[in-house]
Amino acid sequence: MKEIYVLRHAKSSWDNSNLSDFERPLANRGISDAKKMSNFLKDMNIKIDKVLCSNAIRAKETFDLTADGFNFEIDKATYLDKLYFGDTTTIIQDLKELDESLNNILIVGHNPTLHYLVEILTNESINRFTTCNLATISHDGEWVSLNSQQCSLKSLIRPKELNN
Repeated sequence: MKEIYVLRHAKSSWDNSNLSDFERPLANRGISDAKKMSNFLKDMNIKIDKVLCSNAIRAKETFDLTADGFNFEIDKATYLDKLYFGDTTTIIQDLKELDESLNNILIVGHNPTLHYLVEILTNESINRFTTCNLATISHDGEWVSLNSQQCSLKSLIRPKELNN
């Protein structure tokens, strides 16, 4: 069984209008939500094999704050422009090309792409995939054969639902 963790970046700050969208950092609420998510994840004892993260500042900061919860070293993450500009087809193709020895993958990026990705892979409609939401998708098969018939939505965690 393989698992795909899909994490939308936490709430970003709009305080500095001189920054481009790509350069926007996390807002205080985003930092708090990411830390809350990390603490929750520590209790789950997840071990991620590979991280694919958008190289936008808010996505990097979200991953940096949650890396401990995923038991993953920050400097081993793969940062990709295509997760900032990309689409679901590109992400699914990248997943299909993963080494079969990898079982647990984390994708950190942006909406609407991640919302659509979760819906496409699981054939489930999600009402909202808000900032710092984490979807866990189970995949019963090899990466090369990734398709919605072999995937199911295991969980959808929202920071506002967490107590810590």
